[in-house]
Amino acid sequence: MYVGSGGRGVLVDAGLPGRHLAGRLDHAGIEPRQVAAVVVTHGHRDHLSGAGVWARRYRVPLYLTEACRGSAHRVLGPSGLEGVEVRLFEPGNPFRVDALEFRPVSTSHDAPDSVGFRVTDGACVLGLATDLGFVSQLVRHALRDAHILYLESNHDVDLLARGPYPWHLKQRIRSRHGHLSNGECAELLRGLVHPELRAVVLGHLSEINNEPRLAFGAAHHVLEQTGAAGDVTLLVARQDRPGRLVTL
Repeated sequence: MYVGSGGRGVLVDAGLPGRHLAGRLDHAGIEPRQVAAVVVTHGHRDHLSGAGVWARRYRVPLYLTEACRGSAHRVLGPSGLEGVEVRLFEPGNPFRVDALEFRPVSTSHDAPDSVGFRVTDGACVLGLATDLGFVSQLVRHALRDAHILYLESNHDVDLLARGPYPWHLKQRIRSRHGHLSNGECAELLRGLVHPELRAVVLGHLSEINNEPRLAFGAAHHVLEQTGAAGDVTLLVARQDRPGRLVTL
């Protein structure tokens, strides 16, 4: 995901090959030179695999936790971060990249030091939370005043139960260190609706255990119930194509 202000920004996670990332940015009208850094939420391959290549190719810093750096060595190999300027951060301690302040907040996931972010340029606030098995009060607090939310809506409970995954993987997904369902995402959203909320993006959908219409429907129902449906843009991020650029 690209997050920017004043014509410069960062990539939050980079789990695709560099050429795919560049192509998707180009589709949104964003040039690689506008990316000032890559910030990684945690060390799973689908969030990390392209980060080192991108940071090295475009000579930008890579922000991650110490535990995530250890994961990177295992995922990318011993030379995966070679030649990369690594800048470490800790959950709870804010850091700046150009005009953006990032406040990392710990999330419950089966990766060391997994985090979400509250990001602000001083005028607008983005709340980002994916890859979490349950929503802590710490996460709710970090997201509470966001103008735009990027929330995990990973799976439909019934599709997961009936689907082809082995039982141990289904248990992992539904655990407190797994992923949020559509219903859990919707309930999180219910507590985050406020008069200044302008957009919600649903992300990290499973291709096997979810459908965009189901994720959209659960969140839209909450927006209707809270009277916010007419004021909030609701989008679903897809795995196979770049999403719409949301400007506030």
